[in-house]
Amino acid sequence: MRASRRLLAAATALASLAAVLPARPLAAGAGEVRLKLPLRPKLAVTGRERITLAPFLVASKLTERKDSARYRDLDLDTEFRRHFGKQLAKRTKMTVVTMPADVKLPASNLKDLGEATEFWKALGARLGADIVLSGIVDFKVEDKSGYKTEEYVSPIDRRTYYRQVLVESTGFTFEVTVLAFDGRTGAKLFQETFKDSKEKPRRAVDEMVGLFENLFALENQLLGLFVVREREANRYVFD
Repeated sequence: MRASRRLLAAATALASLAAVLPARPLAAGAGEVRLKLPLRPKLAVTGRERITLAPFLVASKLTERKDSARYRDLDLDTEFRRHFGKQLAKRTKMTVVTMPADVKLPASNLKDLGEATEFWKALGARLGADIVLSGIVDFKVEDKSGYKTEEYVSPIDRRTYYRQVLVESTGFTFEVTVLAFDGRTGAKLFQETFKDSKEKPRRAVDEMVGLFENLFALENQLLGLFVVREREANRYVFD
């Protein structure tokens, strides 16, 4: 009965929205409308759960680059958990429980981490957490170079010529696999991987800026694990 009511409400809302949005005629008796459709979260939550972020494994260290001395000691795990925790606290109704500094992961690879049921159950009981998050993070900085063809106007004869020029850039790639565990049973609820890559001109290289641009780009996808998101799509209305 509840399912039927939800379906009826969704159909009514869709029909109402289609009625107010302008339709683009396709053919006799048909029109195209652009709708915002809800995307279900990966995990069905009430929004009042207590959630905590356990340490994440770090897949690799920052690339050793001559101009990266002040970033070589970057704690990628801490930076990611701090950023993601703030987003969860700000954009959901869940309570983010602080993770004690003495917590050590029971495994050094993703497979064993996902199977450590008793560890996650004990940690959830210790913190009173309904959901425990962990996983693995990776951040790579890569210097790139190559040649491209460009036009230039000769200052001598004012004619246009083509030449090969060396182009240098820096690529930033951030990848995270999130594991979610039931804090009461220790069972794995889901595993999801997210990745973002960006490329910057050589003169604009800054590892911290690159890292947080990657994180900002992934915010909505990460939060979509727990809250409803929207996406736009075209639908057709027939008379």
